Amino acid sequence: MTITDLDEAIRPDPPADEPGPRGRAAKPVALDEPGDGPLRSVSIAMAVLGCFEREAELGATRVAAELGVAKSTACRMLAALAASGMLERSRNGRYRLGLRLFEIGQLAVDRLMLRELSLPVLGELREVLRETAQLAVPVGADVLYVDRLEDRGAGTMFHTPLYRRGPGHSSSAAKAIAAYNTSMARAIRDRGFVRHTPFTIVDPRRYEQVLRQVRVDGYAASREEHTMGMSSIAAPIVLRRGDRTVAVAALSVVGSTSRVLGARKVAVVQSVRRAAATVSAALERSQE
Repeated sequence: MTITDLDEAIRPDPPADEPGPRGRAAKPVALDEPGDGPLRSVSIAMAVLGCFEREAELGATRVAAELGVAKSTACRMLAALAASGMLERSRNGRYRLGLRLFEIGQLAVDRLMLRELSLPVLGELREVLRETAQLAVPVGADVLYVDRLEDRGAGTMFHTPLYRRGPGHSSSAAKAIAAYNTSMARAIRDRGFVRHTPFTIVDPRRYEQVLRQVRVDGYAASREEHTMGMSSIAAPIVLRRGDRTVAVAALSVVGSTSRVLGARKVAVVQSVRRAAATVSAALERSQE
């Protein structure tokens, strides 16, 4: 569902004087922006979903009355939310919360749990290696670094927005995830490969070879592919999904190329893999 879909759903209609349920006056939906802009569309969509906190199933008439909008507007918004999976329409024509909302809610819970379980492991990783340790989760074709414990010598380099989110094809964390996450790998391929440095992998076939090697080695490396002089090593945090192993995040260590990929590379790889395995096991237990 896009903002355009929501905007279409709230095309203005002549005002309808519908009484609220059980004789209550209709409550106009609170809008952050006047008019029919994108923020208004989102406000109404959230208000529609909020109606289902009190009732398991609702029809368009009830939703319209609750929010103080025209029934036709409620019908279009309900249909738009159902098309995206946020709502489901039952045989009697009423609506209930959809599985997509459950999936997103479960993802939020998993990620909160992931951060809680990862933080002490990240701290230990930083202390052992004296390098910046990071926790990354997939966001489309990118990774988002949701936690980062910086080495004292890192300065303020990682404080800028540039280093909060990393492109999937040049990040070791993203490679570690994409090797075990077909959705992310597909998103990276679909977006294409942009060169950031002379060492960035921009050949899709070469990238696929790298992902296959990650599955063999159990870790991924990025040698100055995003920033000259800086390299990283990452290992996936995985969960079992039926007969498959799926990466949901990655732990990585980043620092100067000479420190991360030099004489200490074997020690860095072992430490990062061990840390990721620890978090994977803890996350698996939390799912039981």
